[in-house]
Amino acid sequence: MMKTLAIIGAAAVGAALVVAAVLGLGGCGRAATGGGERLVIYSPHVPAIREEFTAAFKAAHKASTGREVTIDWPDAGGASGMLQQLQDKYRQGIRDCDLVFGGGSIAEQLKRAGLLQAYKLPDELLAALPKTVAGEPLYDPEFQWYGATVTGFGLIYNKRLAAAKGLAVAEWADMARPEFFGLVGAVDAAQSGSVRRAYEIILQAYGYEKGMRILMLMGANARNIGHGSAEIPQDCGQGFLALGVCIDFYASRQMAGPGGEGLGFVLPQNLTAFDTDTICILRGAPHTELAQEFERFVMSPAGQKLWCLKKGAAGGPVKETLARYTVLPQLYKERAADLAPGLANPFELPPNTFYSAEKENNRMEVLPVYLRAMMVTNKKQLTEAWQAVIAAGAPERMVVELTEPLVTEKEMDQLGREVFAAVVIPDGATAEEKAKLRAEQDRREMKKSDLRLKWAEAFRARYEATAKQAR
Repeated sequence: MMKTLAIIGAAAVGAALVVAAVLGLGGCGRAATGGGERLVIYSPHVPAIREEFTAAFKAAHKASTGREVTIDWPDAGGASGMLQQLQDKYRQGIRDCDLVFGGGSIAEQLKRAGLLQAYKLPDELLAALPKTVAGEPLYDPEFQWYGATVTGFGLIYNKRLAAAKGLAVAEWADMARPEFFGLVGAVDAAQSGSVRRAYEIILQAYGYEKGMRILMLMGANARNIGHGSAEIPQDCGQGFLALGVCIDFYASRQMAGPGGEGLGFVLPQNLTAFDTDTICILRGAPHTELAQEFERFVMSPAGQKLWCLKKGAAGGPVKETLARYTVLPQLYKERAADLAPGLANPFELPPNTFYSAEKENNRMEVLPVYLRAMMVTNKKQLTEAWQAVIAAGAPERMVVELTEPLVTEKEMDQLGREVFAAVVIPDGATAEEKAKLRAEQDRREMKKSDLRLKWAEAFRARYEATAKQAR
């Protein structure tokens, strides 16, 4: 009988027999018959990752159980799209997904929404996993999510275009320079979890007010507002952009391709942070045991080697080098000769001193809505206002008035907690309790709708007034 399992994740091959023996991948307790199982995964990971982890897990599962497993990867969009789909499904009582694989901080959002279930890894795997990397937690203290890999955030830039402006690219604030008008890459934070995280890093690295001013001028300088984080390195490589935010993984892939020698990538010194790219099991997963098996595999040495080793190295990826960080420190020493180019050991970096996960979590839902009103909905008006200010000599008073945050940090954090946070409806809630919670969710949705309109209108009015004044 065919069984269905839903997951969100990636792909590869290696060390299947050893993994089966060490991790007990036959733990599902099913007989090794000719039947098959289906694993359905939601993930923003690129096809190369999905293919490598698919092949490797299938081989390990077959070696352990004698059974075939099929893994599906439905197109669920980026992290924000996945989160919205899952919240909608759970409100409708649909439980057809087992795992979320990738999406950065989406796991913490899912946890806050009550959509995850805990699973403690076997002691031998947990003992090998540090609690933090560069100050960032590597797993949830309640074991509701684990960091499968980590991501560094920086700026990718086109060397020729930057040199033509006589500027060196070193920090986030460079995106706000008037010299880069029309040459900056920006993406809608509501469409990309990694971009939202980069914008949050900017807010915390410079302080909320200055960071928000930088983000507004980044949007004003943007050639356009994209929909996915992979667009910026591609456009930089083609010479359409001078610089833009980029995760290290996308930068390394772009720089390894044709024309990559014309690109540079920098992690702004003392102004950036690493992000934990997670894997987690959903509450009420239809096939919990198989989901746990997949999670064990991803966090095992065999799964971790797929991230960090070069294509063709023993235990590494088969089709393509993934060039991402492993979360097992010993692999950086044991397999140093086989590591993908450019992978330094992140566990040797000092922890950042400015980043607060609590701040990020509080405004994770509200920040993309605010930024969309600021630089997506009103992109044309913002760009015209900034262009007029530049033409007027960019007087400091006018720049300050243009970029003044519409919402204070205190107000945004409060809105994040009291309006934009999802209302959790426990499985055991009574009919009366569910009705009250649904009513509260409806109230919050109305408030969010009002704020979207209010912010969009306020920014539009400001931009039009500033453009008129500057001219």
